[in-house]
Amino acid sequence: MTIRDVARLAGVSPATVSRVLSGSNHPVREDTRRRVLEAAQRLAYYPNRLARSLLRRETAVVGLLVPDVSNPYYAAVLRGIEDVAHQHGLAVILCNTDRDPAKQRQYLRTLLEHRVDGVVAAGGTLTVEDLRMVDGRVPVVAVGRHPARVPSVRVNNVEAARQACRHLLELGHVRVACLAGPASSLTARDRVRGYLAALREAGIQPDERWLVWSEFTAEGGYRATRELLARCRVSAVVASNDQMALGALRALWEEGLQVPEDVSVVGFDDTSAAAVSVPALTTVAVPTYEMGRRTLELLLAVRAGRRAANVVLPTELRVRESTAPPRKGQAAAVGDRAGRTQRPEGRERVCTHP
Repeated sequence: MTIRDVARLAGVSPATVSRVLSGSNHPVREDTRRRVLEAAQRLAYYPNRLARSLLRRETAVVGLLVPDVSNPYYAAVLRGIEDVAHQHGLAVILCNTDRDPAKQRQYLRTLLEHRVDGVVAAGGTLTVEDLRMVDGRVPVVAVGRHPARVPSVRVNNVEAARQACRHLLELGHVRVACLAGPASSLTARDRVRGYLAALREAGIQPDERWLVWSEFTAEGGYRATRELLARCRVSAVVASNDQMALGALRALWEEGLQVPEDVSVVGFDDTSAAAVSVPALTTVAVPTYEMGRRTLELLLAVRAGRRAANVVLPTELRVRESTAPPRKGQAAAVGDRAGRTQRPEGRERVCTHP
């Protein structure tokens, strides 16, 4: 089926069919437009986008590099990106890199071979070497902070983690641990920086045993918590994301420790599971959907040659049921089960910072 078949059925020229189906601004009478669309639908005709892209030197496709599509954080970011892309007639190719530099470079090469109109990188893994590969052929923007400097949309992870740890310190906790993400992640390292800063500001010398590096997954949080409990005793934990916090809840339960009576737990991201976990998770809410939207808008601005300033969005600490003051006389560590603090009621309190 060709454009000439559509033109013959609609009773118009092939040029008119091309103008209608390409969305051209060339004036076409409404009844003519309707006949062309009906003919194309009847014949199941679809324009050759490859030929059009070669002519216009654009494909209406953008690539998205993410480290883990199973992480709810990235699902929300993707939704924001896809919604804006759809509004502008763009399709999104999703590439799951597994935080593997070689795999990421292969995907980046594939995207360039497919002549995408731009690339969005998430997960803090875009490197200077990656940008050398792109060599300015397409615009590149980022969600979060990356080793390579490109226009980005992010949150202040250092300040957000500082607030999460400060919340526990204000409740009276002294021995506060951190379940960090992978050491290769700038996001994980920034959140550790904020955690350590809060401890030092409170006059607490961090114990190296309190910091456990792992993966941004529930299994990673579970393993890190088991390792932490084997090392030392603490009364509170800051997890680098909600998945890790959920893994921590499981590990603490297996050890017979209750949250928050024995150990308080704070997550990060405020994914959908945070509010429905038992107990409901106190967490730092990151505007993931808005980050996705703003990042794609940033890419469109770069493509259009407009000034593209970095964007830093605010976060919120959402206080739920997983944090409470330490048991009286037991601020330093878990262990003795006596004198537990009453579990807080199922209400949410929000603390905002830019």
